[in-house]
Amino acid sequence: MAAIILILAAAGYFVFNYFSKLASVPEMGESYPIEGAAHVADGVKVDYRTNPPSSGAHYRSSARWGVYDKALPDETLVHNLEHGGVWISYKPSIPRDEIKKLEDSARSYKSKVILTPREKNDSPIAIVSWGRIYKMDSFSEEMIKNFVLKYKNTGPELVPD
Repeated sequence: MAAIILILAAAGYFVFNYFSKLASVPEMGESYPIEGAAHVADGVKVDYRTNPPSSGAHYRSSARWGVYDKALPDETLVHNLEHGGVWISYKPSIPRDEIKKLEDSARSYKSKVILTPREKNDSPIAIVSWGRIYKMDSFSEEMIKNFVLKYKNTGPELVPD
């Protein structure tokens, strides 16, 4: 019985610490109305209202989590957002040292984070979750960590890490 109480107390401690950290991170970026979540056939182009897209129709398959050096279709990445992922995109023209920092940051997460170049961004760096976008002019490890902590696993489909 004492072991069970100890286990429950430890679990409670870790849950409390996690939610305390989460609550201490202020809201980041802009929240946008959800544009739906319908599946469309691969190859169908979808017009999104946000740049980068933060919700809406998307392909049936998502991309594997991780770092990419080539752009992926927005319609694929929106599916990753639906699964609770965080998409970090950057204009390929940003300095190479910033790209390297973004790659290192994205690689520090085992899942639910994907990094891609995206020429169509209207900011040098954008971090996206389901219905939310935070735009940055330059790399900030702290802002990326805070965004991932606050908005990872906030998509409408709960897919385990």
